[in-house]
Amino acid sequence: MVGRRVGRMAVAGRAVKGMAPARRAVERIVMTTTTLASTAGLLSPAEADALQTALPPDTLSTVFDGDTIPGMGAVGGVTVDALGFVYVADFRNTVWRYTPEGRVEKFAEGFYGASGNAIGPQGELYQSSFTGGFISRVSRDGVREMWVDQGLTGPVGIAVGNDGELYVCDCTANTIVRVGPDRAVSVFVEGSLFACPNGITRDDQGNFYVVNFGNTGVVRITSDGVATSFTNVPGAGGNGHIAFARGGFYVTKFRGHQVYRVEVDGSYRVVAGTGTQGESDGPALTSAMSQPNGIAAAPAGDVLYVNDLVSGNGVRGGAARSTLRQIRLITLTDVLVATEPGSDAVTGAYRMYRQERPGEDTAAEAVALGYQFLSGGRVGDALVVFALNAEDHPTDANSVYQLGEAYRYTGQPERAIEQYRRVLQFAPDHALAAVRLEALGG
Repeated sequence: MVGRRVGRMAVAGRAVKGMAPARRAVERIVMTTTTLASTAGLLSPAEADALQTALPPDTLSTVFDGDTIPGMGAVGGVTVDALGFVYVADFRNTVWRYTPEGRVEKFAEGFYGASGNAIGPQGELYQSSFTGGFISRVSRDGVREMWVDQGLTGPVGIAVGNDGELYVCDCTANTIVRVGPDRAVSVFVEGSLFACPNGITRDDQGNFYVVNFGNTGVVRITSDGVATSFTNVPGAGGNGHIAFARGGFYVTKFRGHQVYRVEVDGSYRVVAGTGTQGESDGPALTSAMSQPNGIAAAPAGDVLYVNDLVSGNGVRGGAARSTLRQIRLITLTDVLVATEPGSDAVTGAYRMYRQERPGEDTAAEAVALGYQFLSGGRVGDALVVFALNAEDHPTDANSVYQLGEAYRYTGQPERAIEQYRRVLQFAPDHALAAVRLEALGG
């Protein structure tokens, strides 16, 4: 593979370039904690409105500019593996890889209109070739093999099922195709809801979500192939691709020059881009994007990678310029780590964040942060985080169980027993809660 270092070094799959604005924004929270100290109870709407400005902005930055990389074309799909490597298809012949160390490599070539892609269960890459009508499988070391070359007319987005089967957006045929582990191709779902289905992702319940390039529609498909209209994302033209992260969906608007977050109830908000085509870095909502297409989340879910088509279209080798952008999403951890110690301040900051971003799935993050606080000696703040998380997720067995664990660790057995009992009420097969309860004589 040919490697090229771009920009600055990267850490843990996240480019350092563009991180300074995010850090400065988070640091501003420290100055707001005196305001938040009175918010130990639920925030009223007026209080929530007053405090929204305290939440620092997400940031948008450019990771690399394809104009500096010989042979890079236009924009296909983007995907990220479990180690943080980012795979960028250029809608020509090549897939490029951006490493956690900050290098751009030519990962594999021999495609024909490299479009959508996805990572398989063993870290292999599945890559659509829109123009060629085939799907390739690429090993971790960049060796390409033909996977399917029949039954597809314009494949784009790919999602991988539990057993390694592929679900492919066949844009030209307006169908979603299933490719079995044996490479057998069959129509999974079709119908009038599809208008050049372009991007596809899965949620944490096993349902599929498809965005159309031909209109603004998002289609929900159950695991057994029942399709229904989910929502319409506003903006000029159709949609590019879709990714599931942090309990919701992120959708690129290719002609609208923006990225949206769509909640599981179908509501939406702009995450990045002004709606006017351009190139600028900074706070995500006031920075410009240019025809964003592929999108994928980093393993931690706090960074989105998006490829922008800055100029040209790259079709048939025509001139094109593309960039890889990253959207750094401010997280609950960012906010609470930057908050001065104290239960009132932590409570206020937590509730401010949840008021501003109620659709985000923060349960696992809150548990991890609670243990981080415990190990760092912020015991009172840890208990606040565990308790607020269990309050927010009263039927999530892990959230309630971990609150019990926090009480047990801090020498409060009666409170721990109460939480273990709660867990067993709605999760009677929770073995760990049963063991803890027996050990404490509850």
